[in-house]
Amino acid sequence: MVYHFASRLEECMSKEQVFLNPKLTLSDLALRVGTNRTYLSNYINQVLHQTFFDYINSLRLTYASELLLTTNYTLEVIAEKSGFNSLSTFRRCFMQTHGCSPSIFKKEHRRL
Repeated sequence: MVYHFASRLEECMSKEQVFLNPKLTLSDLALRVGTNRTYLSNYINQVLHQTFFDYINSLRLTYASELLLTTNYTLEVIAEKSGFNSLSTFRRCFMQTHGCSPSIFKKEHRRL
């Protein structure tokens, strides 16, 4: 199956960083990339091999990791700037992905 909206999705994520919106929904994103939620969900599941939430959270975590390493923002500010609805959600997702807390990650990988 050809997904004509794939390049628009990439643009929305890389250039427009729509994943930073904490209220982003599958329907909102589908509208933005010019498709419907079913096609977008199928693409994310079958091509990217992730759920919508895992996909969005992976982008948020990448963004948050960069902030951890390059700024002196508090964890609360980083969670908010990265699109997470709460610090606890940010911490939980971070631990699942990185195997350590954001604070430990920052200490071990800091570039400043």
